[in-house]
Amino acid sequence: MRVVVSLLIGLFSANLSVQAESFKVAAAATPITPPVGTYLAGYGADRKSTGVFDDVWIKVVVIEAGSGTVALVTIDCIGLTRPHILRIQAGVKSQLPRVHVVVSSTHTHAGPDVVGIWGPAFWRSGRDEVYIDRLVSAAIELVVQTANAVQPATSRVASVDMPMPWVENVSERDLLDARLAVLQFVSMAGETIATLTNYACHPTVLGPDNTLVSADYVDGFYRQMAENLAGEHLFLQGAIGGWVQPVQGDRSKSLALQLGMSLADAALAALSEADDNAYAPLQFASRSFDVPLDNWGFRLLIWLGVLERELYDGAMRTSVAWFQIGQAQFVTHPGETSPAYSLASRDLLDARHSFVLGLTQDAMGYILKPEYFADDVEYPHGSYLTSVSAGAEAGPRVMAALKEILP
Repeated sequence: MRVVVSLLIGLFSANLSVQAESFKVAAAATPITPPVGTYLAGYGADRKSTGVFDDVWIKVVVIEAGSGTVALVTIDCIGLTRPHILRIQAGVKSQLPRVHVVVSSTHTHAGPDVVGIWGPAFWRSGRDEVYIDRLVSAAIELVVQTANAVQPATSRVASVDMPMPWVENVSERDLLDARLAVLQFVSMAGETIATLTNYACHPTVLGPDNTLVSADYVDGFYRQMAENLAGEHLFLQGAIGGWVQPVQGDRSKSLALQLGMSLADAALAALSEADDNAYAPLQFASRSFDVPLDNWGFRLLIWLGVLERELYDGAMRTSVAWFQIGQAQFVTHPGETSPAYSLASRDLLDARHSFVLGLTQDAMGYILKPEYFADDVEYPHGSYLTSVSAGAEAGPRVMAALKEILP
């Protein structure tokens, strides 16, 4: 009799342990649409907003697994830079010291100039500091609120090679990372809490003549995902440098919606055949490193105060991160990386389900293959791309830092 009772107690305790070992997840979103008259980022200077096509958002998913917690933050903007991301991270850490904060930008060219280089003139910033303060405060508050609302969840993950017919690399036709990766979290009641979708393409359907705020095709993605699943849906931009763009059609809002909806349909189809993402304690690592700043245009903009960032012995400081959520592995790239570095990152991970997040933890410009900087090599649009890059060392430094932190 004692053996039976002991066995039952053991089984009951094991069951409690299994129940305790689950992801704990919450998600939330808040609009961060700038006021009319805000300088819009991308394309040329002195382009002010005259209205709104659709709201732009801060979206947050907090995932707790074991003793580790990560907060993934996505912002519909051209690319939040390291100084502002550090402010968000410090604000969260002051209240939640154990939370790792990862901030990613979708890179819409119909959002506010959060960098500064699209103002009224080359030497005058287009960054609205009042708006930046509001964005930083809103992100901190949203992460803290979300972290305090986590609930047990299960997870599913899918990744497929999905060359979308409307995505092309206009500098190197045969170089694309067309991996579509989707991670889903579901409550114990069976409702979706959040999805994370990682894909690579500039949100530049809307062109330089547009003056209405929009998340571009990402808005169509949001809408279609929400039509089919509950919860929050985050779009995590991939490796779009050198120069991954949507095939240019009529540059209309209707086209942007159509393309975004087609991406959502592909994500939903992938989820229909997703693998169970088994629970495992969260693993996280990050590293800061310096990239020599060979771009004298960037140096001048920093000196003028248009670009807000510090130099360390003539170098830009940035960072990368690696983390694992269940069986899904993530790496971050601090700008618009060539697909070559995305593919190389996946090779390093050697994981069935890998996510490569561009414009994450920084937006330091284009991160190109060193060949782009050689005098005797020409790529379409190469002169423009190199003019908004720190220099030839950026890509190799990113990959070296990732190799140092991978387990």
